[in-house]
Amino acid sequence: MNLKIKQQIIFLLLLFPAFNLFAGFSQTDGFTQVDGLPCNCVNHIFEDSRGLIWLATDAGLCEFNGYEVGFRKELNRLQGEKVTSLAEDAKGNLIITASGVGVCEFDGEKLEVLTNLIENTPIEIRSVSKHNNSIFIGASNGVFVRDTAKHAVKFLQLSGSENLNVSSTMVQDDNLIVFPKFKLGSSKYQSEQIVSTKHHKRKVLQLNTKFRQNILVGEQVILKGDGENIICDVINRLTNKNELFVLLRYFKNNQEHRKLISIKDELCVDYLEENNLHDVFVQSLFKHKLTKDVWLGTKNHGLIRLKQSIFTLYKLEDLLPEIGNVVDFVSLLDGSVFLAGNGIGKVVDGRVQEMIPIQQFQNLLPKNSKDRDIIFNDIEKNGDVLWIATNHGFFTLDGNTFRLEYKGISKAIKFIVLSNNRLFYYDGSRFVTTGMNSGKTKIHMKHTERDELEITKMIEFDSKVWVSTENQGIYRFDEDSVYEYGRKNCGIHNVVNDMLILPDSSIIAGGNNGILYKLKSQGNKLIIKDSIDNSDGLEGISVHGFQYLSDGSIWCGTNLGVHRFDYSTWHPDSVLRYRFWNASKDVEFRGKESLIDRYGNIWVNSNHTLMKINADDYDVDNTSYQPSLLGVKIKQNHWKSKKSEVNKWTSIPKNPIHLNHRENYVSFTFGMLYCDNLENIKYRYRLLGLDDDWSEWKTTNEVVYSNLKGGDYKFQLEARKLSSDQVSTYAIDVILDTAWWKTIWFWVIVLCILTVAIYYGIKYYKSRIRFEEKQRTKQFNRVIGLKIKALQYQLDPHFIFNSLNSIQSYILDEEEDKALEYLSDFSMVLRNNIDNANKNMIGLHEELAYLKLYLKLEQMRFEEKFSFQINVDENINPRDIQIPPMIIQPFLEHAIRYGIGKLEATGKLIIRFVLEEDGYLRCVITDNGKGNRKVDIKNTESDFIAGNSLQTTCDRMKLLNKVLSNGRTYSYKINEFIDSKTNFSGVITEIGFPKL
Repeated sequence: MNLKIKQQIIFLLLLFPAFNLFAGFSQTDGFTQVDGLPCNCVNHIFEDSRGLIWLATDAGLCEFNGYEVGFRKELNRLQGEKVTSLAEDAKGNLIITASGVGVCEFDGEKLEVLTNLIENTPIEIRSVSKHNNSIFIGASNGVFVRDTAKHAVKFLQLSGSENLNVSSTMVQDDNLIVFPKFKLGSSKYQSEQIVSTKHHKRKVLQLNTKFRQNILVGEQVILKGDGENIICDVINRLTNKNELFVLLRYFKNNQEHRKLISIKDELCVDYLEENNLHDVFVQSLFKHKLTKDVWLGTKNHGLIRLKQSIFTLYKLEDLLPEIGNVVDFVSLLDGSVFLAGNGIGKVVDGRVQEMIPIQQFQNLLPKNSKDRDIIFNDIEKNGDVLWIATNHGFFTLDGNTFRLEYKGISKAIKFIVLSNNRLFYYDGSRFVTTGMNSGKTKIHMKHTERDELEITKMIEFDSKVWVSTENQGIYRFDEDSVYEYGRKNCGIHNVVNDMLILPDSSIIAGGNNGILYKLKSQGNKLIIKDSIDNSDGLEGISVHGFQYLSDGSIWCGTNLGVHRFDYSTWHPDSVLRYRFWNASKDVEFRGKESLIDRYGNIWVNSNHTLMKINADDYDVDNTSYQPSLLGVKIKQNHWKSKKSEVNKWTSIPKNPIHLNHRENYVSFTFGMLYCDNLENIKYRYRLLGLDDDWSEWKTTNEVVYSNLKGGDYKFQLEARKLSSDQVSTYAIDVILDTAWWKTIWFWVIVLCILTVAIYYGIKYYKSRIRFEEKQRTKQFNRVIGLKIKALQYQLDPHFIFNSLNSIQSYILDEEEDKALEYLSDFSMVLRNNIDNANKNMIGLHEELAYLKLYLKLEQMRFEEKFSFQINVDENINPRDIQIPPMIIQPFLEHAIRYGIGKLEATGKLIIRFVLEEDGYLRCVITDNGKGNRKVDIKNTESDFIAGNSLQTTCDRMKLLNKVLSNGRTYSYKINEFIDSKTNFSGVITEIGFPKL
């Protein structure tokens, strides 16, 4: 943006040499083609209901936000065309008139041409106005009103305007005023027709004189000035504060001319002439609703904005040419200001009332004085008497009578008048106290051994004199002592441009380090209580020109502007309330001399310019500016938003901003629209969800956030216009989608998939292990089974041989029946043995049948030498219990062979089956045979079990325990026992079968 500052200073010469001032509006901003306007002819300035400013120019329609010109692609058809006027209909759409296009309607997204022919006649359309919800068009052949009946747009010509060549239309005070193109006069819309305005006695506007009447748009006035009377039409007017602007037109030599009249404090002046804008042709007069600035649309100078200011600037070279540079000034109780330079000048109410040239001072010097050049160093007041310090000593001047006297005493560079009517001064090498006329002189401190001091301020407080310097810090002069405070013993900067002592005895001091100190005197020490710097709102490095007002505010100037601090908020633990003004880039605020006049105005001598801060104006600027989000970028590229996501008029994003997961590198641009001074705006911001604390106050209007995580955020912005001391807020929600691979649902699904995969992996692994184990077990069982089967096939050979011998003996004894019976039973035993050899398990009932056959054979073989009995407990169902085959038989054979077979008496064999609670089956074999047959089951190599069948059974049990055990194992034990009651002795054999 290229801003071209035009400052025009107009001087009023009254009575004596006069001075220049800016009144009301002290600056003028010019926006031309150089600053982005399509051309320098601005026909109309229009503010719509949304606060947008539109500029109708001879080269198209553009927007203006107060500091930058913008163009819309939707309005490209109007670029290069002469746009004459704008209005807004009841729906909020813009109605635009363009000479080469016609009447257009713009709804924020689409431009539609309503008509370029009215009543099928080509015309030149010059203006559009809205009046009572109707749209009126001013054209070269009359005035037309928009008829929207039956959903059709049609413009109907108003009666009375058929032969009227319309220049412009204006709505003022609920009246539609129509002005013709090439002649004076006006017409009104009345009773649905256009009627001519009757002008009665014309009011007279005389320049530079008082005017106390009201002026209305459409009436005619007589303008007097420069020796001529001109009849003018009032074509526009607006009021701003106590100033009335009136835009006039008149014709001279068939040429239209314009005048902009300003009426302030009832004084009528030609504003353009007074501000050296005499060649400006004003076409449109506009007042911004927010800033209250007055803008001028001109024919040849683009857009001119009259900026409000609290400053009135006086150019010293034109104020009092004889004085030159002002070294110091004072204000008396009557409100007058006395300036000291190459003489003394008195200014009252913006006028120079008296001037005392330097020659009058020279005439009062002693006649023997060889050097008669007078240099004014300082000026102070004592009541209405001014004391003036020069290189020849002191002069006094009565502010009422202007009586000038020469006091002499001593030369002085800086001084003050003490409360005891004595003078305290510095003469270049020493600090001295002396009487005003004569009396005792006291030297406080000589300064000959050091560099010359640069004194900036002398203040008397509590019977002590405080002196600030530009190179040695601060001195305090007591009655008999001098104390020096600076960087070494106090901590303040040695350069002290100005100093102020407040009613609470606090000392305010500042220099060239950008810090404003608050000091307290405690005994002989000077303590820093607090300070203000840039982080607290102090703009600039060089601090000077302090004043304390009765409203409790402290004023100070810096190289960048003027600050006003609310002193009651200046605490270490509080936020300082302040306001800041930068009135002009052409004025450097480096003045160290400042004063307050009786009206509360602050005067500053700075940069060959006398600046007045108007007490009536500095509290007025409380405009409520609202910050806004101006743009969103994704990795330096503009955010590609949908139309529904932004306001179609302002292009500002709507709430909320929705971003996808790839748009996590985002920057926000923000600002205040229509603000008169962007440099006086500070911002702070935070992104809730990422930042908990606010950023520092900054002038930058962009912030970048990178690598944001998906989630909901809120961008909060606070903006402070320093000259209004107000903080405005803005907030917008930001929704950033989480990448699908970062969502909780994705990880839930992944976790579920992993869980399922792990589950089935483990299951597969377990099944694989189980399968392999089953295969190994199967192979193992097959091997074991084969071994068991091999063992099952092995009958005790003694049993076979004995059985065959028994059969043989029966045959020899010719006991054919017994032989056949024995042979039949023997064959059944062999058949069962063979059949069961292929089975892993058989039913207990099968085993019982087999055992009965076996025992019967043995009875026959031993010729009924023993009896046997098989008992099964009642809770046992032999068909429900499975046991390995041919396990019990070897133990019976063992009992018969080694026990009963050696008895001379009849043997007895009892077999009992017992079922325990856990399903464990016990087979208890009791016989009354003799012999030491106690056997340890672990000792399978015992002599008692040595032999084919019992050895084979022990091996089978060992194999069965490896593959068929469920916690309990196959077991047996053989023990002798003696029953003391029955004197029965024998052997008990117990065989255990685990539950399958």
